Amino acid sequence: LPYSPHGVFKMPWQRGSLPDANIIVEQKGEADPGITIEGTARPGLLFVGNSHTYQPKELGGVPGALARLAAAASAGTQLQVDTVTQGGADLVDLWEEFETFVRKDGVPCRWDTFVLQVGRSADANAQFATEQVLQHRYAPLILAVAPRASVVLYQTWSGPRPEADEATLLSESLALYSKALHCAGVQSVFEARVGHAFLALQTDATIDKHIYPALWKDDMGHGSALAGALAATVMLLSLGLEGQASARLGRILESMLPSAWRTASPGFAGTGGFGQKGWRDESKGAPAEVMNLVGDPDEDLPLSKYPPGMRTERRDLGLAFGDALVAAAKAATALQSGTHTGGYSP
Repeated sequence: LPYSPHGVFKMPWQRGSLPDANIIVEQKGEADPGITIEGTARPGLLFVGNSHTYQPKELGGVPGALARLAAAASAGTQLQVDTVTQGGADLVDLWEEFETFVRKDGVPCRWDTFVLQVGRSADANAQFATEQVLQHRYAPLILAVAPRASVVLYQTWSGPRPEADEATLLSESLALYSKALHCAGVQSVFEARVGHAFLALQTDATIDKHIYPALWKDDMGHGSALAGALAATVMLLSLGLEGQASARLGRILESMLPSAWRTASPGFAGTGGFGQKGWRDESKGAPAEVMNLVGDPDEDLPLSKYPPGMRTERRDLGLAFGDALVAAAKAATALQSGTHTGGYSP
């Protein structure tokens, strides 16, 4: 974490008190939930990404999940979160919209932290383009509007069956992106290694076998509600926002999740279980949340785009499954490169 000369590690928002605020979720598009705040609450985070940022819908996307988790874990800490998102877009595609959003006439910068979504970028050309846009576009603008702001690199996952060297590939690409920001003068860069957290769950033979498959919302590889909770946990720990709640984070995560959520078809990320329920299987025993979402066209229609999948119920994941998410998030957070140069004094 950023170093304070007084011997205390602090983020920029930890220097003062946090006024009360109410989190409000607004719909900016068909599947693009943005989060705004009433009043002048801090800290402020601006998320930039695609559907891996604005989903899962059930939690208000990753920004909404982080805001809720921080409020529950840190004695009511209220996060001001905004989004610049577009389905299927990367940071190169989103640059112009980001610049327009940040440079709004007459609106002072209200963000202490910028959360930029990146992937593994297996394609060398795409990786180079991401490095360049981070160093020569995002970093200079962030430094111009908020010189003391932090940047979080939110690294997503690949497919349900990653390559043998996936962890190495994730780390190597993240190191390149961090270096690009540092070379441009950004002193505080954090790594939210969500892809590594996915790997930790996949390789942990001690957890319930239903947990890893339940991370996938559909056969396109989007994250489910469970994945949103995991991503929020990685970010919470990476930013040091867990407060005194580390021991009860698992219970908090379990309470955040709906009774059931949509998951990918059998065999996409594991083997189909006997009696597993289809997402569209209507029955008197289905939880209310399932019955409400079955008719929601934003969830899995048209069928050519979102094929019918299965549903996972919270009770399917065994006892204390939240602890497994927290353990995976901690394992991923422990891999932070330690390149947080510079700091903020109280």
